[in-house]
Amino acid sequence: MNIFLVRHGETEWNSLGRFQGQVDVTLNSRGIGQSLDIAKASFTWSLGAIYTSPLIRTMQVAEEIGRQIGLPVISDDRLMELSLGELEGITGLEMRTNWAEVYDNWRNNPGHTVLPGGESLSQLQKRGWDFLVEKEKEHQQDSAILFVSHNFTIRCIISYLLGMPWSHFHQTYLDLSSVCLIETDGNTRRLKSYNSTSHISYQNLSVTHG
Repeated sequence: MNIFLVRHGETEWNSLGRFQGQVDVTLNSRGIGQSLDIAKASFTWSLGAIYTSPLIRTMQVAEEIGRQIGLPVISDDRLMELSLGELEGITGLEMRTNWAEVYDNWRNNPGHTVLPGGESLSQLQKRGWDFLVEKEKEHQQDSAILFVSHNFTIRCIISYLLGMPWSHFHQTYLDLSSVCLIETDGNTRRLKSYNSTSHISYQNLSVTHG
């Protein structure tokens, strides 16, 4: 079975470089175009189910895919982005200036740094991986399923799959509207593709990320 992991498209906060965790921000016009590109690509994926974070920017992508291929969309909180707490909506410069100690901890020990009022990447990784294993068991007879989720959520799942130490986490990167692909037989899991954006048309490519 194939498990596709899709990151949502661009929002205004992405274009402005603002941190975006569990706050609800809609896709901008480019992000909507990206969701259409993803939906077109999904025709070849033989999907049996669509799961999504309940945040609006992921719901918009999942619902467009569902409309195109005729599948219902199921939301689950375990696919939500990292809870950033007090850091929602700030920029990287603001974090380095006003939360210097948190920033240093985040850079040096990202997996176990609990963001003020939020959660840690370790907590996020557990809920994300538990979700994958649960759905893997439920859909053994399907050819493929899809998760529409977020930057940190997908990177945490992939990091767990690869046995990557937290010290390497900041060396990974994930584009907006990218697709990752995990192949599984229920026992062995392999990463077949990471951060693919070949499905995005030229006019919908993002010039900024976040």
